[in-house]
Amino acid sequence: MAQADYIPAGRTSRIVKGSSEIQIQTEYAYRPSPRLTTSIISAGQVIHKIQQELNDPISTFEEKARVESMLRKQHLEVIKIIQSNDFSLDMTFKEKREEPAREVSIMTLLSRIKGVERVYRMDNEGRFIDPGVSETFNKRFAPMLKNMNEVLNIFSELPGGRRESGLVEIEPRRLYFISSGLECYFILSRRSLTDDEIQPILLSVPQ
Repeated sequence: MAQADYIPAGRTSRIVKGSSEIQIQTEYAYRPSPRLTTSIISAGQVIHKIQQELNDPISTFEEKARVESMLRKQHLEVIKIIQSNDFSLDMTFKEKREEPAREVSIMTLLSRIKGVERVYRMDNEGRFIDPGVSETFNKRFAPMLKNMNEVLNIFSELPGGRRESGLVEIEPRRLYFISSGLECYFILSRRSLTDDEIQPILLSVPQ
């Protein structure tokens, strides 16, 4: 495979702030060193750049999916800052450094809930983050995947690529679907899960 086959799709957004139109572009590059770069552009000029250095270039489709998730998160975080009342065009952004993605910690917290057997992680479009999981899940819950759009639409889409957050029981005391706002999860459990267990985890996701 050529390196170009592993380049995640970039993201572009436009925000009107007062009398200014601001463009946000986030993209992956592997030269001269692998990194995620978010450029903030106003009046045709780059006014800020936020870079997150990566350890190695992407070399597998699994790594591509992981970096796509990181790229999306970085893009949404910058949008959130720009949309805040504290933002001004002359404010200084701190460069990001690679750190464990918060979505991973959310998945870890979900997997630690008593009785949970397995957590299946996916993006807000219903694609499994780990491509190999899709086949495993399909063997056990094929009808669920056939109606994936209906399941996703339980939680409405919001501006900035987010969804409403929450918990819904798909199969009683067995299969649950959760939206964190940034990602979605299927949870396979040996017992009933409650909002009281899930909500504190969802509330730890930046809104």
